[in-house]
Amino acid sequence: MAKSRRTALEIALGDYDGKHADVLKELREEFSPTAAVLRQCVKLAAHDDALIAQGATWLLWSWLTSGSRLTPRVIAELAQLLPGFEDKWVLLHLVRCVPLMDVPGQHAVAYAEFLQRCCGGQLPFLRAWAMDSLHRLALQHEQLEAQARAAMEAAADDPAPSVRKRLQKILQGK
Repeated sequence: MAKSRRTALEIALGDYDGKHADVLKELREEFSPTAAVLRQCVKLAAHDDALIAQGATWLLWSWLTSGSRLTPRVIAELAQLLPGFEDKWVLLHLVRCVPLMDVPGQHAVAYAEFLQRCCGGQLPFLRAWAMDSLHRLALQHEQLEAQARAAMEAAADDPAPSVRKRLQKILQGK
């Protein structure tokens, strides 16, 4: 099988060392968040090099935060990749992306399962944002209400203050 050609984004992400976000901020300005670039970010999220995956998911989150949107096709592609993600920073970035997506009903369960898995993660901020994202996904998909409620109940007893604080913000409508 022939090795696929590296994209300009993948090559550029090779400069990211996992510590200095300045590189990512420069790439955010250098590349336009076109549908093709956003799709590349999703594909690069599953890259063998954890730093490239982390950088790609940070860019994806940053662009979605700024108003870019994923196509239903890319949301479906990401849904297929979700079970394979393990890197804590990739997980955190993707968890933060979910509320910024219009997840179609046929993929809601895949995203909910991903978020539930992250609700049990080691990083308190991952647990906090996963619970928040599951709550927000349930607002789009009523069938997920019980799962979101269970995650919120678990968050109330979480030992980490950041998780409980995130729950308070949800309950306050923030």
